[in-house]
Amino acid sequence: MGFKGLFGDGLHYGTKETADWNEAARADHSIDGKRGFVMIADSSQIIIPKEPWKHYKEAAEVSEWYMLFYCNTWGEVIGHTEYAHALRKLEKFVLDSDSDSFLLRRLDEEELYSLAEVRPEREDFFSYVDELPEGVRKEIDMTFQKGVRVFGISDPSDGAGMAEQIMNTVDNILKTGTIPDAYGDIADVAVALGVMFGQALCCGYGWKWKVFGNSRDQTSFGVVSPEENFCNAPMSYLLKILTGQNINRYGENDNTVLLLYNMLDNIDKKPKKERYYPLA
Repeated sequence: MGFKGLFGDGLHYGTKETADWNEAARADHSIDGKRGFVMIADSSQIIIPKEPWKHYKEAAEVSEWYMLFYCNTWGEVIGHTEYAHALRKLEKFVLDSDSDSFLLRRLDEEELYSLAEVRPEREDFFSYVDELPEGVRKEIDMTFQKGVRVFGISDPSDGAGMAEQIMNTVDNILKTGTIPDAYGDIADVAVALGVMFGQALCCGYGWKWKVFGNSRDQTSFGVVSPEENFCNAPMSYLLKILTGQNINRYGENDNTVLLLYNMLDNIDKKPKKERYYPLA
């Protein structure tokens, strides 16, 4: 077994002036019975062995080698790929090489996710997840249509534009302390704006409404990401902001509506270990 000549003599390794072997980290490794793993994380330039079965003393009994991808930002394993295949996919990230190793440039999270071919199984964060009951769906639709009229939403099909208008509406309520006459109290306003924020995610990013919770009797209505990795309970989220409880690190209530909306763009590229992981 060997990878000599895998990349060919004519490989362009990138800008060698940027390669720094002294500052680069050497890849960690682990051995689990007959399987060996060499780990790459989103940290710095990293050095990986060309032939790990020759590189590590305790590798004599290992018959299968894999590249393991780890996300420091989330603190979890992204997945793995068979070692020979991983090296082929990593070719474009090689800055330099010597007789034993490759020096890779720093990889970001998105690149690591693109390299993983086998991902760890994830259990659901909530023990109960179900489709939205028809009656609740109609209630959400009516609440949304009323909100569009009351808050003067210019284009209810524009998720980003709607999120910005919701943010401005929240700012105005927090500043003036007044709510539209169409709603009885701040909780009613939170439900209306929460439904609108949920709909903004649906039309902007393809999220969908579902029911989730710890049991059939303890649930929330909210939206989940297209691949069902994440969820948000928008009514509770808006109530938290409107009642001054969305505290930032400076001890201040923070209107994060537009910030959260923008952060959720392509969030499924960064899945957690559990599906339906709650955000905000």
